[in-house]
Amino acid sequence: MPGTPVFQHTFAAMNTRFTMVLPSVAAAAGVRLAREVEAFVGRQERLMSRFVEHGAVARINRHAGQAAVAAGDAWDLLLACRDHWRRTGGAFDIAQGARTSGASLAAADNGMQYVELDDAARTVRFASPGVQLDLGGVGKGIALDNVVRRLRARGVERAFLSFGESSIAVIGSHPAGPYWPVGVVDPACDDTALHSFRLRDGAMSTSGNRTDDGHTVDPHSGLRRNGRCVLSVACASAVDAEVLSTALLVTSRAERARILNNYPGAEGVEFVCSADAGPQGLHKRWHDAS
Repeated sequence: MPGTPVFQHTFAAMNTRFTMVLPSVAAAAGVRLAREVEAFVGRQERLMSRFVEHGAVARINRHAGQAAVAAGDAWDLLLACRDHWRRTGGAFDIAQGARTSGASLAAADNGMQYVELDDAARTVRFASPGVQLDLGGVGKGIALDNVVRRLRARGVERAFLSFGESSIAVIGSHPAGPYWPVGVVDPACDDTALHSFRLRDGAMSTSGNRTDDGHTVDPHSGLRRNGRCVLSVACASAVDAEVLSTALLVTSRAERARILNNYPGAEGVEFVCSADAGPQGLHKRWHDAS
């Protein structure tokens, strides 16, 4: 509606930018919420980043290869990541951080199967010296879901939240309609949307390659997914969306169907570059769990 306030705030976090758009929120209230969210996301980054020296994940990476160490504030997220590892048949795996070169990928003794979690003592130990935890994109999903809960607790009924446009969560519906239209951007042209999801109280995550050289590793084979492609997933949870956009990117169509059965309601779309796929060179494939 004309004249309705819209508060927007952007700040740097998790190697990208975090943007929050709060319709119907006045400036003063928006500033208070923005300060709270910015401080909270900063704490989440310190907890989950393997590059923050005094963070829980960085501490675990330094010491868990020698002995069991207390997981501390990272315990719940480690349990969640282990659960997603199992639900995806190992296609999503945060214990891949030491894989750095093509020659060493397949031979490296990495993976969640080498991460020992003691439920009674709440400790973690690496059974292989090659293991390193790297939450990567799922850390953004965890932060987004937590921010959504905090904003709801503060009475926010509508919001658009984004980590660099690749990790998105929304609260409620768009002020001008029943859903938030969220586009999947062409990796070769930021001004072109390949597809649009209709989000309401949901989330979306996008993974893929802008060039032929990929960076996402298949935990089973140790090989990277190469070739220009983009794969996006929409579902209720930002964490689930992050997990699925990563896991589906490196798995076969048959494996994708099995994975999606464990995530009811998730919907994904993939665009793959091919010589015979039309003017943009991108071929569309659908994967739907409904």
